[in-house]
Amino acid sequence: MKKFLSLCLAAATLTAGAVGLSACGNNTLVVYTEAGFAPFEYTSEGRIVGVDVDIMNMVGEKLGREVVFENANFDIIIDTVAEGRLTNVGAAGLSITEERAEKVDFSVPYYTASLYVIYEVGGDGAPVISQSGANGDVIYWDSLAGMNIGVQGGTTADLFLGDELAEGGTIAGTGAQKTSFTSLSVAVNDIGNNINVVIIDELPAKTLVANNDGLACLPLYYKGDTVEEDEAAVDQYAIAVTKGETEILNAINEVLNELLAQKDDQGNNGIQQLVMQHLNIATGN
Repeated sequence: MKKFLSLCLAAATLTAGAVGLSACGNNTLVVYTEAGFAPFEYTSEGRIVGVDVDIMNMVGEKLGREVVFENANFDIIIDTVAEGRLTNVGAAGLSITEERAEKVDFSVPYYTASLYVIYEVGGDGAPVISQSGANGDVIYWDSLAGMNIGVQGGTTADLFLGDELAEGGTIAGTGAQKTSFTSLSVAVNDIGNNINVVIIDELPAKTLVANNDGLACLPLYYKGDTVEEDEAAVDQYAIAVTKGETEILNAINEVLNELLAQKDDQGNNGIQQLVMQHLNIATGN
């Protein structure tokens, strides 16, 4: 919901393979990504890695094709995939929008990023907890006014928070500020010290709270005109494919559906397990 305009990160030339390969090579599948959005795509030891990379490597195995990842400006990915000359696939934590769906085909949605706020129970810097109709206890964006808010750099939370701190955002001009961490565990340990709260996706938030006494978490919401119209801070991701590339789209959907059907002993599906793996959070298996 927020990522599509807020990502104006530098145009890196780092790639996981040769640059400029045609999308039409019989044995090569070129995938455009933007490697600054952990845990879905990021760089490690000079390589592009992440959840989307794992997914597309599985697709490559299914198709019997080598997958090459190219790092690009986020805002060119949809149009480049739509053109279908340099790449037929965009995998970059892409939000599904009507405008984009006019240009490309989307896979089945594979991840819904619902943002949660982790806070110290009874702490002086804890946010106000509110009721949102049938949604129960929530934390509204405006209750974070003036706070020092921790995020893991490059995540959905980082991008959402950047929008809300920018001009016209819910907490712009309130004195609120962002502190970025490379590790969620370090961020959580800093609650009550240098930061007031941490914002992160639901799955890692609940896992971190379960492993840290004195902390709790609640969903993050935007206020509507009534509590029944309140809107959760969510984003739904899919993989973009050039229209008409049915074989590629079908293979992607097969892999995604297989992953979504896999469950561990805590009920996490295969995509969620990959998210936890790349966030370096144990799933308890």
